[in-house]
Amino acid sequence: MINLLICCIIFSINITPKNIFWDHYTIVPPLGRIKSLVTSPLYVFAISDNYLLMFDKQNLIIKKTIHFDQDIDLVGYDQYYNDLWIISTSGIIRFTIASYNVSEYPVVTEVDRFGIGQNYLYLDGTRDYSLNKRTGELKIINSFPGNLVWYKKTTGADIKNYTFLTPYYYFDELEESQAPFHQFPITAIYDDGMYLYVGTDRYGILKYNKVSWQKQRVIYGPLDSGIRKAKKFDNNIYFISSLGLSYYPAGADNWKYQRFTYEIADVLPFNNYFIVSFGSRISRASGGVIFTISNLSTNILCLSQDKKYLYVGTNSGLFKIAKEANIPMPFGPDRYAVYVVYPMDNEIFVGSETGFYKYNREFNKWLKEISFGVKDIVELKGVLYLLGVNNQVIKYRNIHKDSADIDTSWFLLPYFNIYDIDTDDKVLYCASYAGINYYDPDNELYNVIYNLPRIKYDYVFVVDNSILAVSNKNIYSLLLKYRD
Repeated sequence: MINLLICCIIFSINITPKNIFWDHYTIVPPLGRIKSLVTSPLYVFAISDNYLLMFDKQNLIIKKTIHFDQDIDLVGYDQYYNDLWIISTSGIIRFTIASYNVSEYPVVTEVDRFGIGQNYLYLDGTRDYSLNKRTGELKIINSFPGNLVWYKKTTGADIKNYTFLTPYYYFDELEESQAPFHQFPITAIYDDGMYLYVGTDRYGILKYNKVSWQKQRVIYGPLDSGIRKAKKFDNNIYFISSLGLSYYPAGADNWKYQRFTYEIADVLPFNNYFIVSFGSRISRASGGVIFTISNLSTNILCLSQDKKYLYVGTNSGLFKIAKEANIPMPFGPDRYAVYVVYPMDNEIFVGSETGFYKYNREFNKWLKEISFGVKDIVELKGVLYLLGVNNQVIKYRNIHKDSADIDTSWFLLPYFNIYDIDTDDKVLYCASYAGINYYDPDNELYNVIYNLPRIKYDYVFVVDNSILAVSNKNIYSLLLKYRD
């Protein structure tokens, strides 16, 4: 006897963005494990970890990212309705491509594959079902009709049908890793007749032309989402995570990265290589090769530089290293942790655990300007904004006179729980416990950016015409035109 069940559609499925069609921000996904691939006439869709990625089919530039708060592992394209059907841990998700509507059918069964017909979706799992696309009615069935388009999880046997993919895993290029022979296996494939799409575990997506066998590789995000530190140089942002260094060069279509054997603490781009620190060591990374520059007796917290010196903030004070040498020399604040060094033409500003210091280059003299711990420094309209270790912003104005003992003025801005700051040369952006805010120095007011989720952010950056906000789960991008 065939049992008849009615499935209620749940519209409250937890995704980000909440309202995909109207929310202006996008999510930058980490370079994850590709579980499933499929194409439509216009797009390539991929499930990467718990993200649904939507690429332009012509140039493979990512167009949209949706994050689900549950496991998703199989996607199929419905040519009759221009929809996607996605298998999740709690049911079947229907995603309407044209309107970005998302609904869920709570079907409790483990699905190995599913077939799409004109009016029904057919589930092949621990029990077999048919799902009425229009009403949501679910029936247990004994057999499947013919003429269905089937989508299934990729197996090892499926991959081995394409012998040219031997040995069925990839290696990093020599300039991308210190462990170039680490294997990144193939985890999903999709053949649309003309192209073969290959998904991997943390190596990206590859597209093969089945006539010429030429391939195109897509690195669609940073190495992982556990960002421990982020820095901006020359309009590029460098993300440091446990897996290495990720960055997106201006004008490029793909992310770039470098994997390190050890977890790095900080980075400085320098000519065609990087200066990195890990533990108490400073090294030069050139491709997959790393050379030690200097060893200190304490852990390194930050790196900075000017034309002559490399400045090293450590757990026990500040050091400088001449660029033509490799010997660290104590310089300025000592004994306590140094979090940030900000060299300028006439002065060097240092934020430490116990205060804010200034070195006057002309008079070769250090001054303790503020007795508050400082962990970040940015400049806006000739004024320095300091982020205190108490997560409050200090507005600091440097007043020059004809001696080393110059007058200064500073005051605390009335806003708390700020974890990072950046500027677009017009306003000061603040990553806070409750979203991204910006401080306008002209009217001395804070404004909330409502077009980004009101969550805790660890970092904020402005690059080109976009705001990048980094949380403990995702990286969000918002065009500046949607700020207000």
